Amino acid sequence: MIRQGEIYLVNFGKKYNSELGKVRPAVIIQNNFLNKFVQESTFKNVLVIPLTTRDIETEYKVSIRKRDKLLQDSYIITNWICALDLTHILTDKGVLTKLTENELQMLKKRICALM
Repeated sequence: MIRQGEIYLVNFGKKYNSELGKVRPAVIIQNNFLNKFVQESTFKNVLVIPLTTRDIETEYKVSIRKRDKLLQDSYIITNWICALDLTHILTDKGVLTKLTENELQMLKKRICALM
């Protein structure tokens, strides 16, 4: 089961206008209650935020240092929230890393600032 705060490789497909494309790391932000049942659900959408290695000037980013299988320092840009079908998440490649509790709290704080 995927869990909130885990970072996986995700296939975002072909880039379209300002949308992000290609296979890239993304963090699962959907809560674990929904994650638990997404396999059996009719709608298998999962909320994720893609990561980038570009240091974009925005107050909505969370920095993640390279560790485990995440090979480069990266940034979560919280206003890039996406809902994707579960099949786009490459779970067979395994979890790249998991956010620390502090990183997850910072991410939630940045997401709330968008609302």
